[in-house]
Amino acid sequence: MQTTNKTSVELVHRLLFRALVEMRARGHENKDKLVFHLADLFHNVVLEMENAAEGKTTYDAVLRFIEERATEKGCEKWLSGALESVALADPRD
Repeated sequence: MQTTNKTSVELVHRLLFRALVEMRARGHENKDKLVFHLADLFHNVVLEMENAAEGKTTYDAVLRFIEERATEKGCEKWLSGALESVALADPRD
């Protein structure tokens, strides 16, 4: 199916980026604030993840990027709750 010279890593990250941009637009159109803000928070994170997957940065740096963006966007309460939930989750789930 691959019809470009892009790697699978790049294709997967770019598709996820586009999906989040689309979700952000739909969230805005439908006045769904949660969908809009989460998609807005994470769409650029995907590109940082691509850099980490390619060894250009680390996932620790990506996490710091998420924390910075969440603070800028007023989503730090959501992020704190999500991080706590993930930390408490059963790894088998």
